[in-house]
Amino acid sequence: MVTTKDVYEQLADMLDQSPPGVPKTPSLMKLLRLQYTPKEAKLAVKVGLKSVKLDQIAEKTGIEKGKLKKMLNTMADKGTMWITPGEENPNYRATGVGGPGLIETGGWGNVRFPYSVQLLKALHKFQREFAIEKLSKVGFPMSRVWPATVALPEDAQPSENVAEVIKQAGYWSVSTCSCRLPHWIADPGNHCKHLLETCLLLGKLGRWCVEHGMAREITYDQAAELLRKCNEDGLVHTYDPNWAICNCCADCCVFFTGLRETGATTLQRSDFVARVSEETCNACNTCADRCPVDAITVDECAAVDEDLCLGCGVCVPTCETKSVSLVRRPKVESQATA
Repeated sequence: MVTTKDVYEQLADMLDQSPPGVPKTPSLMKLLRLQYTPKEAKLAVKVGLKSVKLDQIAEKTGIEKGKLKKMLNTMADKGTMWITPGEENPNYRATGVGGPGLIETGGWGNVRFPYSVQLLKALHKFQREFAIEKLSKVGFPMSRVWPATVALPEDAQPSENVAEVIKQAGYWSVSTCSCRLPHWIADPGNHCKHLLETCLLLGKLGRWCVEHGMAREITYDQAAELLRKCNEDGLVHTYDPNWAICNCCADCCVFFTGLRETGATTLQRSDFVARVSEETCNACNTCADRCPVDAITVDECAAVDEDLCLGCGVCVPTCETKSVSLVRRPKVESQATA
């Protein structure tokens, strides 16, 4: 007997085509049923993951363009449809898993809909499953670590300074952390106490999020100040400055979940590494407490495991004796295998 997949199963199949795929778990199906009405799920499948124009969608679906445009904008408000901002004839595409995608958009903008609390609980569970079952099996890092600007050594180039790089975006907005908020809602009392409004959204992504209620616009100076506050709070700058800078904690972030739960290399280390001055270190343990990957141990002096160190600079600003600093990571010569 041949069974026909319902529209949510079809949507899950489509999302599985968006690298690195999705674990088709009950939490994913619950997330989809909360994020999409059946009509929206059907429309998302027809639009697909590649950019198309409104005329093409109207021809494919048979829906009148005025009604169609309203449906697509409603979906964009939910974070399920990308509409290129600032264009008279924009591109449309269904959002995939990430960058931006369902792994993030349900957590941006805080609690916005009657179903938001249920959605955030489902999203937290799905994020863990995604990190462990998919993200950790990609085989290469999916996100880059950017050193804290206050920790950069003198030989750092402007291209290595995340505060300089994001200037090129020309537009900046900020939203609630798409990993931290779901964790807070799903597991109250057993989550981190870090800052919540820390997702820095840039350029077209920033505009899209503001236009559809997922973020608020800020200035460049406010964005740079946010980076400073996040580092002070012990958060790690990650991701792609052409789109977004995530400020991650080891408790909630999908990249850190994948790393800590499976040991997979989900994060690309920065070009720098922490070093400790034995002459001035007072073994206070602050740097070890703040390290998100347990790369620092303290006996008579703090010691850094350079193979574990991400080069994030979280350990630098709170060292009272200024004994911790970032230095350029030694380049290891690649050895040809026999």
